[in-house]
Amino acid sequence: MPYFLNIVVFVIVVSIIYLSKKYNLFVDKKIDKHKKLVSTKKNYFLGGLIIALFLSSTTILQNNLLLGLLYISIFLVGLFSDLRFFNNPVKRILVQFFTLFFFVYILDVKIFETKFLPIDNTILQNNVLNFLFVVFCLMILINGSNFVDGINTLFISYIIMILLMMLFHLNDFMHDSDNIKDLLFILFLIFLFNLFGIIILGDSGSYLLSLYLGLYLIELSNLNMLISPFFIVLLLWYPCFELLFSIIRRKIKKKNSYNPDTHHLHQMLYKFVASKNNFHQNFNHFITSLIIIFYNFVSFSIAFGFHNHTQNITFVILVNIFVYIYS
Repeated sequence: MPYFLNIVVFVIVVSIIYLSKKYNLFVDKKIDKHKKLVSTKKNYFLGGLIIALFLSSTTILQNNLLLGLLYISIFLVGLFSDLRFFNNPVKRILVQFFTLFFFVYILDVKIFETKFLPIDNTILQNNVLNFLFVVFCLMILINGSNFVDGINTLFISYIIMILLMMLFHLNDFMHDSDNIKDLLFILFLIFLFNLFGIIILGDSGSYLLSLYLGLYLIELSNLNMLISPFFIVLLLWYPCFELLFSIIRRKIKKKNSYNPDTHHLHQMLYKFVASKNNFHQNFNHFITSLIIIFYNFVSFSIAFGFHNHTQNITFVILVNIFVYIYS
């Protein structure tokens, strides 16, 4: 992105934040228990709007209007959730499913290989089942990412880390790297305002950002057979396992699987960090995020060295799961 455009983008972002604060728009209402746990300060779920503006303009320039419409649709589902117009989690999941399935079918998004034979030889060989499998994977990712986004800077740092490490280690395999660099500039701006608790991603931002990454990684895996599909799973293991483990945990405790709670790893770690000091909430958010991001950075750094070795990648995933459960 040219230097002049960087300045223009910065001015637009600051203007959006200023107008939202002046007219009290996109305010995150701290009604739910899981939100009150980590912050009672007023902030604005503008991250999704900023990312939606960037992705929709990019798809228009690339003449990929259907993909842009998918981004806008998922953004709106998240925005209605943020605005509390869409409080029923079951209905929200159904809307996610039908929206994703429609666009996955129209855009012909498929997974070519998982290197797990029972799936490769059955599900992926049937077009409809393949589409359903793609939708299932994307729904786990976007809802798990929304769980992870309960601490300021955590999810956006996770995405920034993945994109930076991919540019550094896998640049020869990547397509559309210039667009990713432009997106990283946008994400760094959001990160700075998120760090100080001014804006948050919100459901709209976490849905949209995780959807973008999920679709990009599916395409990256399909185009590069030298990259193990399990390496893609590793990059996304944390938000996905956060969701799967939460469902299992709630089923064991006989609690509603759809309602939010305060027993996610990042929330428990935040409570531990906050109990050990008298720092500002924003700083405790950053410390909590830093601990989780640093662990994943070490894990990914090891795995990038053998991104085409499925057995080694699988071992790293299992270690990560063990560390998560033990923690």
